[in-house]
Amino acid sequence: MALYGYTIGEDRDGNANNGKQLDVYRFLIPSALTTSPIAPTLVGTVNLPANATTADLEGLGTNPITGRVGAVNEARVTGPTTPIDPTVTVVNNVDQPFASATTSPTRTPSDLRRFGFESGADFAGNTLYNISGNPNPANGPVGSSLYRITTANPGTINLVAAAPTAAQRQGTQPTNPQYADGLAIDNLNPGSRALASDFTTRDGDGAQLYKVDLLTGQLSAPIALRTPSGEALNVNGDSGLSFTNFGSQRLIGWLESGAVYEITGYQDELAASGLGLGSTGGTNGAGFATATLLGTVNLPSAASGAIDYEGFTIVNE
Repeated sequence: MALYGYTIGEDRDGNANNGKQLDVYRFLIPSALTTSPIAPTLVGTVNLPANATTADLEGLGTNPITGRVGAVNEARVTGPTTPIDPTVTVVNNVDQPFASATTSPTRTPSDLRRFGFESGADFAGNTLYNISGNPNPANGPVGSSLYRITTANPGTINLVAAAPTAAQRQGTQPTNPQYADGLAIDNLNPGSRALASDFTTRDGDGAQLYKVDLLTGQLSAPIALRTPSGEALNVNGDSGLSFTNFGSQRLIGWLESGAVYEITGYQDELAASGLGLGSTGGTNGAGFATATLLGTVNLPSAASGAIDYEGFTIVNE
């Protein structure tokens, strides 16, 4: 058995007239630093129609019950005038053996729309959670909201919030002022750990983690990410996040360019009750964690930025 990462690229040719071709890649998760490019393998291609306006499958997670990978699309494409979440698309079984199957979960309530432009996702048991956010003040309020998607066919989607306002429900305002676009849920210790990631500087701050309350949708104060030398992690890109959830647990961060990071030093912070950040006796002091670059996956057109790979999950195969 080995740990494999999965990611999905944007539309391969950028030609909306012939539909959307989203390539799924698989690669070994390195156990330690490697200076050699990590070679990916093409697993399959998700084909979506030309009218799938929010086609990027940015939210990627592994179902711990079935062992299969599912993906959910972003809420909007770009800009404040684009449609808010015209379609919620979930594509299951995009791992190996590839057998993609698409569903469109029913909105509950019926006027629900997701907030934001960037998305992350992960499973808690048989339920898919999607965090969706906007990092750019030019495109509206900065922040994020959490959504719960049941995996029955077609399933339902609803907003995770204690008392959502009409604007939050309809996707024009976030439930959290903090932006995040990666989500990792700990299925080895159910209900105890969920983290969201933010590696961009477009929201006015640096690379951070947040504890996530899956019952209320709230995010904690930030856990700042530092390099092993203690400097602020300055990468400025869209992120993915995943627990290994197998054996000796690891937390792996992902950058849209294909860079893979191992994140350590968050244990004491997570041991705090609720959304607190623990005491100053943590591995790196409360509110801090270390991100160590493990290597870079050599994905087609990733280095140039022509194709972004924003979704990320891990499977033990």
